Amino acid sequence: MTRAPEEVDRLLAVLEAEEKLYLELRDLLQQERSLVLDLDGAGLEDLVRKKEALADEGRFLEESREAIAQELARQLGVDSEPLTLRRLSETLKAEKADGLRRAQARLAALVGSVRELLDANSAVAGEALAEVQATLKVLGRLKPSEPTYGPQFESGEVPNAGRLLRRLA
Repeated sequence: MTRAPEEVDRLLAVLEAEEKLYLELRDLLQQERSLVLDLDGAGLEDLVRKKEALADEGRFLEESREAIAQELARQLGVDSEPLTLRRLSETLKAEKADGLRRAQARLAALVGSVRELLDANSAVAGEALAEVQATLKVLGRLKPSEPTYGPQFESGEVPNAGRLLRRLA
């Protein structure tokens, strides 16, 4: 007989919420790659805000998961160091243990997928940055030592000097 069904159900609910969060993060990371390749600064800014909100939510969910797992371990008489979902599932009745194992496996797979996307996006961003730096270096070499905006006139020779004039076609 399971001694802590409420805690197990709460833990499963948190794991499900974490799974949804990682699915959303995975989608954002896929969008991020496209935005980096397109050099879409505004889109990247918006995406960063979304990722920050997810990170805050993720911290909250992680803290909740840890607190629930600690309480469940206490109720089950499981040593809490080191406490893992696998160790908890080993002490539960089959039905609850299977649900916990499945949730843990799905979450672990998603975390791995997100980690791969993070690594890939880091590489893409690094390549894009290297290209931008190379372009700036080339443009820096093309820049004349003295600014030239047209024929060189002595001060006072050009009417309205220093003002931008708009030509009408």
